[in-house]
Amino acid sequence: MSEDKLVATDILLEFLEVAFNHILFFRNLYPKEIFVKKKIYSVVVYISEHPELNEYIKNVLKAIRELVKENENNVKAVNLVFYNKKREPIEKFIFDFIKLQANNTEKDPYYLKTEESLRTICLKLSMCEAYLKPLPEDSSFSIEIQTHETAHIILSENPHCEDFPWIIDENAFEMTNKNLLPLKTIKTDCLNLQMYVIEDENKKCTD
Repeated sequence: MSEDKLVATDILLEFLEVAFNHILFFRNLYPKEIFVKKKIYSVVVYISEHPELNEYIKNVLKAIRELVKENENNVKAVNLVFYNKKREPIEKFIFDFIKLQANNTEKDPYYLKTEESLRTICLKLSMCEAYLKPLPEDSSFSIEIQTHETAHIILSENPHCEDFPWIIDENAFEMTNKNLLPLKTIKTDCLNLQMYVIEDENKKCTD
């Protein structure tokens, strides 16, 4: 992988870590006390200090790094999914990399446009309580990596990920009453990413 691609991967993984933490804070899945304020992209974000949660996120990011290092097209999307107590998906933050190799990108040699876009996403995530219905108290979450079968095999055989096995979700529930909320599309020569949220308002209200 070229040096430019390594830098782009580092920027992507740092952003995903920030976004995962920021979303979990503002969706009130954990007590606010486990998060601390930090300033990244010139904006205040909230980062977890909970060891188990941090370990989970670290292992997810490690898997994404290994997949992208093998082939930058291995990862189609990364989803942070919230479930109700019936284990039905009720809300999904989607980081879509399908157009990662788009040609119509803005030149961004000093990463200024990239940082500005990431700052905008963080600010929009800070307001997600205003445009999304609250999660039920007994909600849970997981992180999905959308990839292909060959990439899953590569990951399962990678010694760096052997302590954190991934499984194929063959019986995944689909949301039926989808509301789609676009957040931001980034197209620079460093990063191409489309981020949006879908929610199922009906299942959020189901006991």
